[in-house]
Amino acid sequence: MRSVSELSTRARVAALACAMLLTSGCERVVDITVPTMATRLVVSGRLELVRGMPSGRQTITLTTTAPYFEPSAPPPARGAEVRVTDSQGVTTLFREQINAPGVYVTDSLVPVRNRRYTLRVRWNNDSYEASDSLLPVAPIDSFYFTERTGLFAPPDIAREPGPRATVDFRDPPGVDNYYVWDQFVDGQRLVVADTAFRFRPMERDAFFNGALVRGFQPYSGMVLRSGQTVRLRHMSLSAQGYRFYLTLNNVSLGDGSPFSIPPASLRGNVANLTRPGEPALGYFLAAEVDERTARVP
Repeated sequence: MRSVSELSTRARVAALACAMLLTSGCERVVDITVPTMATRLVVSGRLELVRGMPSGRQTITLTTTAPYFEPSAPPPARGAEVRVTDSQGVTTLFREQINAPGVYVTDSLVPVRNRRYTLRVRWNNDSYEASDSLLPVAPIDSFYFTERTGLFAPPDIAREPGPRATVDFRDPPGVDNYYVWDQFVDGQRLVVADTAFRFRPMERDAFFNGALVRGFQPYSGMVLRSGQTVRLRHMSLSAQGYRFYLTLNNVSLGDGSPFSIPPASLRGNVANLTRPGEPALGYFLAAEVDERTARVP
């Protein structure tokens, strides 16, 4: 009979051998077959009213879904009929650009605050519809650069030295307001595909309704350098637009752990009136925007 110590030694050797076998195994290429789904329309459209710079130029982009491993850009949805009608009954036709298939543009739609806008698309014998309301945005009182104070920020971010883009604004009292922010540094937007900034900062005024908001830094994790040009866009959202962006943020932040949100097709607000079971992907919204641009001192 072997001693207990001998058995223990043999067990350790066997465990080590198994570990070495697992870590030194050969590589194997696995081909994954992803089912091909029916082609769906994808809508990307936002009507914007920029404070102090009203413009009639508005753009709606229509593409289609493509196979998961397709390396090229999504195919454009050509030949669609695109119209937008406001709550006063005014209809505007969007025309497809000759040099940009799938991009539909008008130069004659200046949005109006507190109006509801309905997008209607006719494409491939299907009719689509989506609506959103353009709500006023609280104007920016001040735009400047200052060190992070650490308020509501993780300790590692709060300690990192350097200026952040900072705004002051007063939230209108007595109404629900929803905000989303975009930031550009030297012309480059921070939230793009495959970057560390995977979500847009957004807030509702549940805890500061009617208050003067001072020293707010939407991109508190972005340390800026002297001489950089920063453009901050401060936008209003409807309640349904806020819920869409919130869900989009949650899906984008999924890290694959057992506690993360599983990836899924995000349901937008574009209904298919012809075949209700096949809605379009994407979202149509209207927003008022206040933006500021400054150079970091």
